Amino acid sequence: MKQVNFKLSYVVLAAAISTSVFAAQPYDWNNHIPVKTPSTNNNGKTVLFDVSHGGVEGNADWVIDGAFSDFADALVNEGYTVKEYRGVDLNNDGKIRFFDDRTSQSNQNEAVISYDAIKDADVFVLAETNRPFTQSEQAALLQFVADGKGIFFIADHYDADRNLNTWDATEVFNGYNRSDLAKYNLGGEYGDWRNPKSADMGWLAENFGVRFRFNAADYKQGVSGIESASKTEGITLGVTPVLMAAGATLAIVDEQKAKGLVYFSPSDTPAKWRHAKDDGLYFGGRNEGPYVAISKAGLGKAAFIGDSSPIEDATPKYKRQDNGNSKKTYPGWTDSGNAAVLSVNIINWLATPESYQYFDGTNGHASGEVTPVPMAPQEMSDPNNGQPWGTPASGFDAWNTDSYKNNSFNAPYGSGQTNPDPNPDPEPTPDGTISVAQALAASTGSKFAVLGKVTAEVNGIYGLLLTDTANASLSINVKLESAQRSDFNPQLNPEILGQSVIVTGTRDSYMGEAGIRYVSDIQIAPVALSVEQALATAEGNEIELVGRVKSALNDIYALVLEDSQNPNHTINVKLESHQRAAFSPQLNPSILDSTLVIKGVRSSYMSAPGIREVSEIQTVGTTTEPSSDMSVADVLALNNGSAVVVSGKITAAVNDIYALELSDPTVAGNKLYIKLEAAQRDAFSPKLNPSLIGKSLRVEGIKNDYMSHPGVRNVTSLVLLN
Repeated sequence: MKQVNFKLSYVVLAAAISTSVFAAQPYDWNNHIPVKTPSTNNNGKTVLFDVSHGGVEGNADWVIDGAFSDFADALVNEGYTVKEYRGVDLNNDGKIRFFDDRTSQSNQNEAVISYDAIKDADVFVLAETNRPFTQSEQAALLQFVADGKGIFFIADHYDADRNLNTWDATEVFNGYNRSDLAKYNLGGEYGDWRNPKSADMGWLAENFGVRFRFNAADYKQGVSGIESASKTEGITLGVTPVLMAAGATLAIVDEQKAKGLVYFSPSDTPAKWRHAKDDGLYFGGRNEGPYVAISKAGLGKAAFIGDSSPIEDATPKYKRQDNGNSKKTYPGWTDSGNAAVLSVNIINWLATPESYQYFDGTNGHASGEVTPVPMAPQEMSDPNNGQPWGTPASGFDAWNTDSYKNNSFNAPYGSGQTNPDPNPDPEPTPDGTISVAQALAASTGSKFAVLGKVTAEVNGIYGLLLTDTANASLSINVKLESAQRSDFNPQLNPEILGQSVIVTGTRDSYMGEAGIRYVSDIQIAPVALSVEQALATAEGNEIELVGRVKSALNDIYALVLEDSQNPNHTINVKLESHQRAAFSPQLNPSILDSTLVIKGVRSSYMSAPGIREVSEIQTVGTTTEPSSDMSVADVLALNNGSAVVVSGKITAAVNDIYALELSDPTVAGNKLYIKLEAAQRDAFSPKLNPSLIGKSLRVEGIKNDYMSHPGVRNVTSLVLLN
């Protein structure tokens, strides 16, 4: 984070008090609103970053002293004063509190936007707003623009409902939820937020001539269809391709009010985001609509982008509201596909008053182009049927800040959290897959993504049999949704037999046996590339490759992976901090010559072809027979850092859902704490699956203390033995 002058909008009266001592009264701990001011070159203009309606939910941390600090600091260097906007302190108690005002007409809610509160700013930044505006708030924003000011709308992919309140930024900005259920006719101050199923309806389209699509696309190589600066009011000058790491595009509905700046080019090959609830990518190419757009409707201005990834940095400030875990944000501001130049150019344009009122093709202000099919048929229905995409953490209520975990934005307290996850999930999404064996062990109602092989039809055209890739005797029935049958039912498509697929759904029963229902996604499992093929892949692509560990590299920080067929082909793999104990040959020499499947981003490392941002590593062909397993007593005698394969009996949950206790069945009192990775918890947490207690389990990982007790971390394999 760059050094800039930093001040607080409230005077700290007791500077001598240690900042580690938190206030005893609820909602007293985080009342200092950050402001950043330029030390030189002050241009006299102010940019407000809104957090009154979102930007801090889930993993989002879009605050000027957190994961938007690089963005804020760049604006300070341009001469702007940058402030955080939280709302209006209605009762003058020094706290700005959020209260749910959807059904109550009370005036308790202070996390509101009013014209008087924002009128002195020049630009208002709305980043991933996660709660709908009232009609008076929408009017305040329009009045702000009518004064010749600018708003920057930063959205994300559809279903970026980070706090599971059934709203994401595409919906809030558009002025309507994707659902048309009666409950979204909120009434009162909010009005009717049901899907109008018409592209030119809704607050954003009616006032700015543009709407956010409900799509979810990936193109980390960088969206490269950048319009010339002569057509974009100069904003795209110096702009290079902009990465999209699961984002949305927009649709232009009025070419005189809005125009696109960045589109998918003919050579771009975006894909559906793997967790998209529908096709994810509706038309492709330019017809998908712009990724970045601007609007001029009257004296003021607006700008829009469909992803926060190229703007954020990797310095989050707050904990997660739902579970208190640490956040993980993407270093997009310094990524090769960053939007740094673009974002600063956008703010400069928004902050510059201009008297022309439309992009009417005169005086150098080129008109835009209407997006063909600005609302796809899929966008007229809600795949979630008015429900959140996932289940909120126990006790968490997005509409009640009293339920927020300590050290999260809007939480009542800032003291230490209880039951922290020492290695938290980056996102509450099914990032990893589990095996069929693990799916069979999961409790009813568990949601997961499972990898297996299609071996037979089930119930005619209505289902399939999914078999464990490592143990052909283990299978589970999968009930297919109607749209999935033609591609994935063996009776309708015999070619699917024998193929590996990833099924995302809910553990249940089907046809009287163990099953998976409510399948939200099913796709052919990606085939891992060889090292030789990976070397031929362009940088920036996310890939999965397989190879053999040749040597350590750069001390403990990396390894060299060689091609299994041709050892002359090698690639450097940069290990993340939590992967080094298990996979650095320097720390774990036994990993040498092991075959690994690695998922990461093709890049360069140590001035040679490489893999960075490694999200997953799995060993291949290292199944150990029970006779070679260590006992718990054996592992207790080893030094930390030793690679182990240990068998024992599951006797308790540890640290809520995050670990289990493995006991020696022959020596009372000998116990290990097994730290579960995110993808393993649904199947192997005794807290979630009490039936696991008493079962025998084989664990592969690295001996290391957990919760100040001897344990096993970096677990790469879990197998139930009975």
